Amino acid sequence: MVISGLLVYGAGTLGGPSTALGLTLTWLLVGPLIPPPTPDMAPLIFRVRRPRPEEQAVLIPAWHNVAQLARVSADDYSLWVQDTRDVNALAAPGHIVAVTGWAIAALGPRELEAVLAHELGHHLGGGQRAHMLAYWYGLPVALIRTGYRKITWLFAVFVAQAAHIVGFVALLRLFGVRKAMDVICFAVLTPTRVLVFVAAVLGAATIFGIPTAVIAAAALLAEPFAKQAQRRWSEIRADAVAVDLGYGQQTHTVLDLWLRRVSTRREPGPLARMLDSHPPIETRLRAVRTRVGASGCVIPPPRSA
Repeated sequence: MVISGLLVYGAGTLGGPSTALGLTLTWLLVGPLIPPPTPDMAPLIFRVRRPRPEEQAVLIPAWHNVAQLARVSADDYSLWVQDTRDVNALAAPGHIVAVTGWAIAALGPRELEAVLAHELGHHLGGGQRAHMLAYWYGLPVALIRTGYRKITWLFAVFVAQAAHIVGFVALLRLFGVRKAMDVICFAVLTPTRVLVFVAAVLGAATIFGIPTAVIAAAALLAEPFAKQAQRRWSEIRADAVAVDLGYGQQTHTVLDLWLRRVSTRREPGPLARMLDSHPPIETRLRAVRTRVGASGCVIPPPRSA
């Protein structure tokens, strides 16, 4: 939020100090006033669709059972389907709950309820409102980061195309370099991004001073890791909600099934794990067993692949 505020203030300085201050205050005050998306906006924002009649016949009773256990009104939420073969889909501001078509078709009734309870867990406790505020206050950083990535990537592609025109790509191929265009792109991309980032820090230092610019740069680098860590924590918390609603065994079964489905995939590296929005499935399984064990019940360990 601090980095976003500095970006907004920095943009406002183009119109003078008063404009910068007014723009920053407006940005701060507007955040809590932004309404969540309406259910009809869900397919425009997310890759979801309305449930088909045969899916509704399975989904509606399961959802009503979960809502009754959670003591919330089932009609306050809109149900959607995402056409993927993953287990979990999404929960979004505006009381939007989505499950995957695979989960509806492949899971038993109680397991499907466990998945729905997990998605409901994202809504309980005000998490979605906090998500809306985090999205708004993080929007300036997100826009800058997206522009930074796209512009530097386009520059790298331009250099690769120029190298192709002048014959440098053909020369690399003569020396046995495979995918020479890709090699040039990535060879140009990394130093370009470093140089642009350093230039941005130096520019910020001239506006806000060196200490502020250095702190902002460090925070900007750390922000993706902190954001994904918060998302991983929210997944553990949503699993805990499902367990507390009585779906501990079923949540464990679904996660175990998911683990066996992805067991053939290559293990991600440390950096990829830190930037993953979901914790490792083994971590979630341990958390579920711990949560269930605290209630005096026992769940067998997950079956091996």
